[in-house]
Amino acid sequence: MAETKEQRDFWNIEKGTEMQLVEMIDKSLLEPEDRDLRYDNSPFVHIKAMGAKQKGKYYELITEDVLGKIGFTVEKPTNTDHDRIIDGVKSEIKGSTLNKGTEVFSFLQIRPAQDYAQLVFTMCYPDRLVIMKLDKSTVTRYCKEGVFKKQHGGQKAESGTFCYYGNEETLLELGAVHVG
Repeated sequence: MAETKEQRDFWNIEKGTEMQLVEMIDKSLLEPEDRDLRYDNSPFVHIKAMGAKQKGKYYELITEDVLGKIGFTVEKPTNTDHDRIIDGVKSEIKGSTLNKGTEVFSFLQIRPAQDYAQLVFTMCYPDRLVIMKLDKSTVTRYCKEGVFKKQHGGQKAESGTFCYYGNEETLLELGAVHVG
């Protein structure tokens, strides 16, 4: 089918018009799809927009920084099975921002077979930070009981990786305690 004059004129955009086209884009189309407006004025706004691997690093750094400032001794790990040694205790750190549209955090990649003695939950609410801990024996029990769900391959798979969806209130119900 032959191109009409109007079609040819449309595709023969003058140099410099590209900027005008960019300015025509609805700004909401250029924002992250999972943008959570509750974090727009939050100190955690940049973390909310990061990818999962980047977030994990920052949750560890934030936890280390805050706990160090309130008097805990925080040391580097002795192996890759835990993130930090907090007051002499091998600690695995799991952090999260609230899931969009909920009051729940996602704590992923929980591996009870790894070498740690406590699991530290770092919760970045839009306006506050909450750090809690749960001992590994309790974590292992909750994995066996199905409170912490299997993360990969469905409930029949044996990946050894679990996840937990909850918040400060539900963690208190599970026996977690505040740190700091």
